[in-house]
Formats: sequence, C-alpha cells, structure tokens
Amino acid sequence: MMNRRRFLTRSAQASLAVATSSLWGNSLASRALAQSAGSSYKAIVVITLAGGNDANNLLVPLDPSEYAEYCKMRGVLALPKSSCIPLQSANGAPTYGMHPSMTNVASLYNSGHALVVAGVGPMVKPATKAQVMTGAVPFPASLLSHPVGIAQWESSQTVENPSTGWGGRIADLISAQSGSLPPVLNAGPNSTFTVGNSVQAIALQGGSLFSPVPIALNNAALQLAESDSSSQNALIAQVAKFRTSSMQQQVLLDQAMGYTTLKTAFPSSPLAQTLQRVAQLINGRSVLGASRQIFYTQQTGFDTHVNQMPGHAQLLLDFDAALGAFFTALDELGMTNQVLVCTHSDFSRTMASNTDAGSDHGWATHQLVLGGGIRGGRIIGTMPDLELGGSSDVTSPGLGVWLPTTSVTQMASGIGNWFGLTSSQLAGVFPDLGNFPSGMIQFS
Repeated sequence: MMNRRRFLTRSAQASLAVATSSLWGNSLASRALAQSAGSSYKAIVVITLAGGNDANNLLVPLDPSEYAEYCKMRGVLALPKSSCIPLQSANGAPTYGMHPSMTNVASLYNSGHALVVAGVGPMVKPATKAQVMTGAVPFPASLLSHPVGIAQWESSQTVENPSTGWGGRIADLISAQSGSLPPVLNAGPNSTFTVGNSVQAIALQGGSLFSPVPIALNNAALQLAESDSSSQNALIAQVAKFRTSSMQQQVLLDQAMGYTTLKTAFPSSPLAQTLQRVAQLINGRSVLGASRQIFYTQQTGFDTHVNQMPGHAQLLLDFDAALGAFFTALDELGMTNQVLVCTHSDFSRTMASNTDAGSDHGWATHQLVLGGGIRGGRIIGTMPDLELGGSSDVTSPGLGVWLPTTSVTQMASGIGNWFGLTSSQLAGVFPDLGNFPSGMIQFS
C-alpha cells in the first residue's frame, strides 16, 4: 500500500520531466496512452490469505448425508447448514454452500463471475494416497511449514527455497507491455511471488506503517540524490541513482493514482485500502502506458489454532467486503472482464478440530478465481472424500489433511494462459507443468 502525496514542486517537475515526459508531460500523451492501454489491458491480482485459510468451512456440503459426515468430523467447527449461502448448481439443487461471511463472493459465483478450484495444493506430480505414503511420489519439501507453504504457492514449485515466483517470471516476459514501470507491483510484504530473474517489483508503500513526508523534504531529498549520483565515490553514486529512480517511480505512481477519482467507497480494513489503491492504479494505467500488470497483496491472521470460529468469520467478512468494493470499482471502470483475482494460502486446515476449538495445518485447499471474464459458477477439481483416514486423508490417525487432486502449477499456468502467455512461455514459467498429463486449468 502507499499514501498519496503531492510529490512535486516546480523545480522537481523540471528535473523529472526528462525521465517521464513521454508519459505525463501533457494531456495529449495521456489520451494516446489511454487508447493504447485500453481494451487490450489485463491485470492479475493475487491475494495471499496468510496463515492457512480453513477451506473446509469455505465450502460446506449441503447434501444431507455428506453434511452429517461433515458435522461429525468438524465437531465444534461445523457451520450450521442454514447459515451457509447456497451455490447454484447446473444439476439442480445446490450441493455446496459458502461460508455465511462470503455474501459478495457467493453473489459473484452465482452470477458467473467467480469459481472455486477445489482440492489444490503443491504437488510434485499426480499421486494417490498410497504413492505418497510409501514414498513412491515424494511430499513437497517441508510440507505444513508456513513460510515454505506460501513460497511454494507463490513459486508454483515444491522445493523448500524457491528463488523466483510465478508472478516475477511472467513479469520477465511482459516488461515491454508494462509501460514506464515494471509490470509487477507488490502491495504486501516481501514476497517470492514478485521475484523474477530480471524484473524487480515496485513496492507500493503506505498505510499505517508509513507516514507522509512533507513536500519540502521530498524535494530536498530528490535534489540531494541527483547531486550524489555524480559523486566520485562509486557506492554513494550508485545508492543515489537507486534513490533517484525510486523517487521518479513514485512520481509516476502518484500521477496514476490521481488520474481520476473513483466513486466507489471502500471499507477501512487494510486489505480493502490496499485494493482501493490497486483499483486506482488500474484506473490510471494510461499514465503508465501499461497493457499488462500484476499486483500482489496479503491478508494475515488465518493461522486459527485456537477459538477459530469467531476470528475466521471476521477475517472472511473483511475479505469479502474488500472484494465486494473492488469489483464494484471494476464495474465502475468497465474493467471487470479484464482483471482476474485469485487467492493463495499456505495450506488449508485439518478437517478435525483440535482441543482448543481450532484447527491445525492441512495440505489441499480450495482457492477462488474471480473476474477476468472467466466461465464462473462452477467448482473445478475434486472435493475430498470426507472420511478421516480415508482415501483423501494422508494422516494416521485420521485428522483430515487432504491430498491434493489438482496442483498449484495447473491453477497458476491456467492464469498465465488467461494472461496471454504462449505455450512455450508457459513451459518456461511453469517448468513442472509437464508432470501433469491433464495440463493447465482452463478458466474460459
């Protein structure tokens, strides 16, 4: 996130115009760029639900026998059937309901603008329970670790310390389509997702952790940086060049943020405020000349080992309200079909509750994909067999740690395909894709 600042004085404008005049020097340029970044524009927005979102309560079976089994396994974590929001089914009566906090997401699903990818997680290759339990197919490295789980989702790999993320690797390929700034923008903490082999993400700073700097100080800092960039000391000169570049980038971000004012009101939660800034940058894409952009952010707090029910309900309520406002803003901009949002999470939670009225670390989870003109209103993949110790459960005694039936690679490469990557580009960005004979998920 970042705070909007009135960043330029007349002298700073003069010094920065050389670097950015082609983008924001006059209104004619803005209009031309708006045309070039118009209908061809696409953006990916990735939201990591950090801590391990309990997907077992994201989707709840409504079939009477399955719901009875769900209640038996979940214990104190079971949601009342009547509280769940029915998801429309092409085969008649709804078979699944969504968590009662998720009214906006359920509405997007039922109107065909969202879908669920079920039973998805990091995998080396397709495997049965017997294959992973006997070691014929290895588990992902450090399975059930928070930082490793997040990194594996964000890299689309199963190693412990991936060096790049799938967002960064896509950014390596599309830098020519992102205008004057790198194509990947990080509105969260440091993330594997945004790391490419050659492209460095822009960090969108702001919010309660960052205080606005007075304009006079900004101007003084810029002048010092420009002066230091010609220093005879190589280290001072290099640092100054980085600082000058960063400040120039911030100018462009401020220009894009202030392109026009959105009418949509956003909630005050950190995620909602971040998504408001993302919407403002999408609105100001013509200032940057961007036709492709990738955004990353996080919502924290999903490690619900203790007293899960009230806290999880509030987390999902904040998430749902933020997404509701974001899609209202996209509708306002006429960009709903050009922006695709997806969720990540370290892993799901155990189906069985623990002794502290919470749940512990799982494996396969359910993720959301929204917007982007996708063919929504459906569940892609296979839901787990709801039996502790059964064919989907890789724990003994059974705790309900579900084996994935779809890989992160299949989901992420499908998003890359939606973004416009060619087959050869997809193979380069997602080197594990060839391990899955059924290939990538098709979202359209």
